[in-house]
Amino acid sequence: MNDRLADYEPVQARLARFWADHPLGRIRTTLIERDDKHVLAYTQVWRVIDDEHPAADGYAAEVHDGSPVNKQGWMVENAETSAIGRALANMGYAPKTARPSIEDMHRVEARDRRSIADQHLAAVTFDRLKLIKDTPLAEELKDMALEHDRKLSLAALAGDPQWRTQVDELLDRDE
Repeated sequence: MNDRLADYEPVQARLARFWADHPLGRIRTTLIERDDKHVLAYTQVWRVIDDEHPAADGYAAEVHDGSPVNKQGWMVENAETSAIGRALANMGYAPKTARPSIEDMHRVEARDRRSIADQHLAAVTFDRLKLIKDTPLAEELKDMALEHDRKLSLAALAGDPQWRTQVDELLDRDE
């Protein structure tokens, strides 16, 4: 993973710092383009609401590219948040290191999606294991775990991807 993301500061944290520094400030985001394939957002930031010119601005685009988040209709929200984040970064509310690229952020998004999917699979397996508690199949799983010098706990079996595969195969076989 790219080390540039280690210093990434979420937009919400940047916003909190901005508002603490500029309680009379102003942030305005405008959708420049929007259709069912992409969104382009533009944000302007003022230190004081009555300033004639913004202190900084920023653009951000989101594309309906197969991302689960954007498939669920979050393109507008993502573009808005990203544009605010870019405008705040242009104003100095960002780490001193280089900004993450879109590729860096896509890698993080993919890692997070895999983690969430893994958590959902573990939950399903855990629920299935609870259904067989105190059955001969549960005893078979305990024996399998003991053969591998593993202490059997439903959560541990469900949470470990290799064990989960074995457990699911065993449960599928028994159905």
